[in-house]
This record gives sequence, structure tokens and C-alpha cells, in this order.
Amino acid sequence: MKITYIYHSGFTVELDTCVLLFDYYKGNLPSWDNGKQIYVFASHKHQDHFHLKILNLAKKYPKIYFFLGSDIKLNGKYLERNQIDPSVLSQITNVGKNKNISFDGLEIRTLRSTDAGVAFIVRAEGRCIYHAGDLNWWHWEGEPYPWNENMERDYKKEMDAIQGMHFDAAFVPLDPRLGKAYGWGMDYFLEHTDADMIFPMHMWEEYGYIGKYKKTPIGNRYKNRIADMDRTEWEW
Repeated sequence: MKITYIYHSGFTVELDTCVLLFDYYKGNLPSWDNGKQIYVFASHKHQDHFHLKILNLAKKYPKIYFFLGSDIKLNGKYLERNQIDPSVLSQITNVGKNKNISFDGLEIRTLRSTDAGVAFIVRAEGRCIYHAGDLNWWHWEGEPYPWNENMERDYKKEMDAIQGMHFDAAFVPLDPRLGKAYGWGMDYFLEHTDADMIFPMHMWEEYGYIGKYKKTPIGNRYKNRIADMDRTEWEW
């Protein structure tokens, strides 16, 4: 398994026969063998998680399929206006929250995001991958108490639904904009699941927060499993 960090929340997971691409919106993509099946996942429509240009990969890779959050609404006329071949619609499935999909050897499960769209759990070639999208414990200073209380409840509900699940790789937000709460979502994820390797994301290029997080009580316990993001490729 080879993991490549693209930018922000964008990652690829390359396996023996397929590639999983998550939440790409900008950055340089690797090149892959045309014989591999390419599966593209976009958790939701926010501009830092999805860009229409990703659909143009269908021109380069004949074996490609897209799983898009159900809030990403596309039609032929819209694609034509944006210089994208509307025939790509036949290679797209929109996925809502709390769904289970079997597709060409993949097993896909979605969770309900606490912001927009979905989080993905993907099983492929004996591996299990978690990509949170914008599913996180969003605690914003200045928001009214009921809003933050509801956010905590909703996030914990989704994490409790995957209590004890094992992931070979997990991509989880560690967002510095949250101030003192930047690691709360990561904390709860680490303490309620089992992940071999965790890749912090949605960091707005403030990667120093990884070292800061590893000095916290919970982060320190899991520090050997948390990628430092000081490189762009990992393979095991």
C-alpha cells in the first residue's frame, strides 16, 4: 500500500490493482498505470474538497469511477458549460449519509458529516481506509453553547457507530483554526477506533500543530502512529 499526500485533505491510496483518490481539489497528482482501476471520492462540494477538473481524469484513465457526496449536484448542461464531457455522468454515483455500497470488489460505507456531505470507509484488497472529509468535532469560539453542544453530540454519535473498528490508514482533521479545540476530534477518534497509521489533514499548511498535538496526553500515547507530514509518500 502506497499513500501519497496531495494537498489539504487530498490523498491517494494505491493498492495492487486499484487507486483510491480522496478529496482532491488542487496539487500535483501522481501518474498511475492505465491498467489500474481508479476510484475517486469527494466527500462534499466545498471548494477545498472538490473541483470539477477532477472529472477530466476520465480522459486519461479508461477504468475510472467517481463517488461523490450527494450535495455535489451535476448535470450535462452544467458540465458542458465548464468544458467537461457530460458522458462522465455515467461514471458517477452520488452517495448520501449512512449508506453501504458494494461496487466492483469495493465495500463502501458512509457516515454523516458534522459539516457537509459524508465521511468514507472503504474496504479494498483486504485493506480498510477511513477518510473523514469534514466529519470532525467542530467547536468554534463565539458560537452559542447549544451549537457547540450539538456538534459534540453529533460527532460522538458518528464515532461511536464505528467503535473499535480497525483501519489500515485513517485521514482525520487536525484544524488549527479551532484554537484550544483543534485536537478534540482527533482525540475521540484515536480513543474509539484502532488505526495503524493516522494522517492529520485539513491543517491549512500549519503542520507544526502535529508536533504540538503529539505533546498532548492523548497525542503522546499515539505519537508513533501519527504521520508527521514532513514528506508526501509512505509505503508499507
